[in-house]
Amino acid sequence: MMQLIQKVKRQLLFHRDRLSPFQDLSEQVYQQSIQYHHKYLPQISDEDKMMINQIQKNGIFITSLEKLGILSTPQMLIDLKKIIPHLIKDVPISKKQYIIKASSELLLKYPTFLHWGTEKKLLNLVEYYLGLPVAYHGVYLRRDLANNIQRKTRLWHLDIEDRKMLKIIIYLHEVCEEAGPLQYIPKGLTPWIFHKLKYSYGKISDQEMQAIISSTDWKSCLGKAGTVILIDPASVFHRGKVPVKSDRFSIFFDYTSRMPKYPYFCKSCCGINELIQLSQPLSKEAKNCIFWNFNLKQKYYQNNHLY
Repeated sequence: MMQLIQKVKRQLLFHRDRLSPFQDLSEQVYQQSIQYHHKYLPQISDEDKMMINQIQKNGIFITSLEKLGILSTPQMLIDLKKIIPHLIKDVPISKKQYIIKASSELLLKYPTFLHWGTEKKLLNLVEYYLGLPVAYHGVYLRRDLANNIQRKTRLWHLDIEDRKMLKIIIYLHEVCEEAGPLQYIPKGLTPWIFHKLKYSYGKISDQEMQAIISSTDWKSCLGKAGTVILIDPASVFHRGKVPVKSDRFSIFFDYTSRMPKYPYFCKSCCGINELIQLSQPLSKEAKNCIFWNFNLKQKYYQNNHLY
């Protein structure tokens, strides 16, 4: 019952915020914040600027763990060998389920995964792209099931939590066309899709999309284990293709700004108690990214008796 109430509340807030007066004010504050924060953006390397420029231009950039060069990657790869067997043995709890995710208990046992997403190089990259301080929504270790179910994130969509977002996706094995790759439609076609479908939000079926965009324009992100995809899911239509040959194992790291357009749609990978435990060894900067909104921050301070 509580979940239903929260869902209705989010929908009411969403429809309110899309009214012109609210939307205009929100956009004005956002643009002013971007201008103000510009002088505080972190310094990043020329190579990283090239990566960001490609995401700005195309909405996506594909690289590898090796090229990305994150310091805690070796430890994360060690822990992967321990955590993947847990994902393999888990079974779906309903016929509609198409994803199995690592539980909060597993993330607590292997904190390397959440911590990897707070590495300074990554946070600097995300902040430079967003133009604002970063909100880190956590990590999801996923097993996408080869079960022919096409719903939710397996349908074409844009993420709507923020104006600009960044997801980092790591393939944990070789992903071919039959293994359910991430698919996207080139950013240049986004305005056309908006116009033809009168799109505002929600999911689009293959049939609807193919009626206006040829499937030859659907791009699959294929790659071997260790492939890293950086995508702005708010700027390019995308989906997870249904795996048919084998389950797909991957890791997702989610980021928005700390002033997301629709904050009530932002979800964290763990509950507040788990986040507090996981964040203990992290820097103040990383904690600010995790406990980014008032409610999370308030609960964090209460639990740590800092009032």
